[in-house]
Amino acid sequence: MPSALRKHANPVICSLRAGEERKCVKRRALELGLLGGMLLLVSACATTQGEWGTEQVLRAQNALGVQRILILGVSFPDIKPERSLEQIREHVLEKAARYYAKASYGKTTLVGDIKGWYVLPHPLDKYKIAPENINVDRRRVWRLVEDAFNAAERDVVLTQYSHIVIVVGVRTGPGVGYGMIAYSANPGMLTLGGMRYGRARMERIETRGGQHFNGGIIVVAQNAHVGHIVHDLAHALGGVVKGRRPIPDLYDTVLQGKVGPLSREAYAKFTIFMGPWDVMSRHFIKRGEPPPGISSFTRLRMGWIEDDQVVEVTPGESRAVTLQPLGGGKGILVIRIPGRWGTYYLLENRQKLPGDPILPSTGLLVLHVDESREDGDGIVRVLDANSKVPDFGDAAVGVSLGQTPSVRLPRDVAIEVLWQQGMDLTLMITKRFNAPEIQAAARRIREIDGRLEALPKSSAYVQAKAELTNAMELLLQMQVSDVKSKLDNFKWP
Repeated sequence: MPSALRKHANPVICSLRAGEERKCVKRRALELGLLGGMLLLVSACATTQGEWGTEQVLRAQNALGVQRILILGVSFPDIKPERSLEQIREHVLEKAARYYAKASYGKTTLVGDIKGWYVLPHPLDKYKIAPENINVDRRRVWRLVEDAFNAAERDVVLTQYSHIVIVVGVRTGPGVGYGMIAYSANPGMLTLGGMRYGRARMERIETRGGQHFNGGIIVVAQNAHVGHIVHDLAHALGGVVKGRRPIPDLYDTVLQGKVGPLSREAYAKFTIFMGPWDVMSRHFIKRGEPPPGISSFTRLRMGWIEDDQVVEVTPGESRAVTLQPLGGGKGILVIRIPGRWGTYYLLENRQKLPGDPILPSTGLLVLHVDESREDGDGIVRVLDANSKVPDFGDAAVGVSLGQTPSVRLPRDVAIEVLWQQGMDLTLMITKRFNAPEIQAAARRIREIDGRLEALPKSSAYVQAKAELTNAMELLLQMQVSDVKSKLDNFKWP
């Protein structure tokens, strides 16, 4: 990276209304055939001023601090598990714990115990479910959970744990085994009517011996990828708030039931909103690789991103902001641009780091969030910078070779990536009218800096670098004419 850009410190102090509660109005449009039109239903979480609504963010209920996990290994009379309990512990608990420690910036710690193998009272056929979300028989889910709890209650006190993972001791895949390789039972498959329209809830399970449990419960097959585990455990960590899961599915849950056998190749057919940019959209990419990272949307809802790490820029405002990598957890991590009626945009800087290990590309990712949408119906959608590359493979913008540095949003909003310093991205959010001149000046700065790198270091070189740094500072202050003058009269060493 050009040294002037590396050395240039961000001169912009991004102020935040820290701790201020944002008020919102969200509108959900429901098509009413009887009226032949659209009726806007207003669900107010508070009042708002004017047409710009900023949604009160739902927060996960049990995502911060130490989370105690109980793993119950269950098997069937007609099938013997392939893995030992120690192998299950390493795969289910330890791998998930390492993932969450990095993804949460150390704010979520998973610890726990494992018990089993408990042989359930019925053969596999009595518990087997459909592999598609929309076709699951919840009565069979209840049977599995209750039988697992009843089998284990003599050995454990269920309420000592925050969440329970039931590991089904049968190899599962398309058309074989238990049916679904992983799912969230609570909140999720245990609930009549599913997760939509405010019907999500945490169910209470009671054992024959009088124990009860209403925390998070997930069910995974013994051969589930760790991505399946962390995905469904996120639902459990999220819990339920006002009839909704704060950590929703970010893939199309209806389409998931229509794409045919759920092989690895089928994932791209129903993860149509975000592809592999969030583990809540795509559980895994390849069997031998770690799960995808987590977007700013999910990290915000988990409570991992602090208020002072978010900068809000109102449409019509011009402002320069330097974004640090989302996976690093330090500094400014998110820019939020409010839209109408509860919609907004999130800008995040995605770079390959231990906290964000699997990425289709690197750079600035823009997310559109519509809080009025239902769980599994595209609450979050990636703005694809290059739709010619399938599966959001080149969705990020930036200043690397082949990338576009510009994004245009509704309401006269333009986003220009000015330069990259190491892994940090400096952006200008402004009006569309200003954008071409700003980007043209930024492009000249990047070109000059790149050419300077090839020159020998001398006193004249140092002076040239100082002049270029001054031009960068002027551009951040929107003094474009002064920047042009400086660059036109730039003295080469």
